[in-house]
Amino acid sequence: MTQKDLTEKFLALHHADKTLILPNAWDCASAKIFEAAGFPAIATTSSGISFSYGCQDGEHILPELMLQVIERIVKSVSVPVTADIEGGYAHGDEDKFTKFINTLLDTGIVGINLEDSDSITGKLHDLAYQTKLIRKARELSSKKGVHLFINARTDAMRLGAGGLKSRIAESIKRAKSFEESGADGVFVPFVHENETVAALKKEIKLPLNILIEATLDVATLKQLKVNRISTGSGPSLAALSLLKKISAELQQSNQWNILFDKQVTYADMSNYFA
Repeated sequence: MTQKDLTEKFLALHHADKTLILPNAWDCASAKIFEAAGFPAIATTSSGISFSYGCQDGEHILPELMLQVIERIVKSVSVPVTADIEGGYAHGDEDKFTKFINTLLDTGIVGINLEDSDSITGKLHDLAYQTKLIRKARELSSKKGVHLFINARTDAMRLGAGGLKSRIAESIKRAKSFEESGADGVFVPFVHENETVAALKKEIKLPLNILIEATLDVATLKQLKVNRISTGSGPSLAALSLLKKISAELQQSNQWNILFDKQVTYADMSNYFA
């Protein structure tokens, strides 16, 4: 399928009756495993990629390196891949943002998550600035003949002022501005209550993306018609947690059974990249 075909397929997944469960990969191997499991699309995780390259999350990784990883993941699978690009690695420099998005589009990507907070200041971006980035991303993708799925993320639930009601109201306000600026979906992470999800879903008209949390119930999210549920750093951290268990067994025991209790074999991985 062409990039244009993949973008159209990805957009349609957000308007289907079924909630899109979107796992986040951090390398080609994890992406291939998700693809083999039958997921119709895959996202990347900025934190998983950053940690694997010895960087903190929050735009500490070199943009060029992030682009290289994203491109390799895109080329390793046949399903649509959307990228977590944090705040766009520009920090207020529109020329850098333009260059990054243009290069990103050339990787074959179908969508982006674009955050509205600054990793340096730890504050929400001015709405005028954030909507300008959304419009710019839309303009650049249109010039290349691709409908990039812009999943506009707001961190208002974590960084917004006031109590829960104020942060919900700020999230909704920003979502409406993002919609007017050309976004295709709204991503609201750091939601911990099913009731808050319901309040957001009622007021946000664009497809709503929720980051799964231990306190949220997947069945309830599906009943609320949440359009997309992301796993974020969950799979990468779960994989590292297993590695930590392996490390403990190697150090503390003479029985290393955990090394042989596996569902993915050497042959499996070799065949994925044959």
